[in-house]
Amino acid sequence: MFDTIMKEYNQNKKQLDKQDELLRRHIGMLAEPMTKKVLHGLNANIAILHQNEQIIEKETKQLLKETAQLQKESQQWQILYNNLNETLKKVGDIVNFAQIIENELQELCES
Repeated sequence: MFDTIMKEYNQNKKQLDKQDELLRRHIGMLAEPMTKKVLHGLNANIAILHQNEQIIEKETKQLLKETAQLQKESQQWQILYNNLNETLKKVGDIVNFAQIIENELQELCES
């Protein structure tokens, strides 16, 4: 009797194991297309992110280059402005000096 119960148990167990294996394969077959689609979508998004990263890096390098050029030009303009300002001060001093001399000469001529 015990042997009969064990045989039935083993047969039932083998049958359940086969059913489990079939179900696992079936689930695997059903999940494979979905998994491929998900991976394809992720890979496409990653490719887009990578392209965007490359574009951003390229534009950042260009922006840094242009910023350096702008800074250099700004310094040159500042130097020109300072030179012009000094020259105008000198011209103002000369005009002031000339007016002082002219006023003094007029005073001498009048006296």
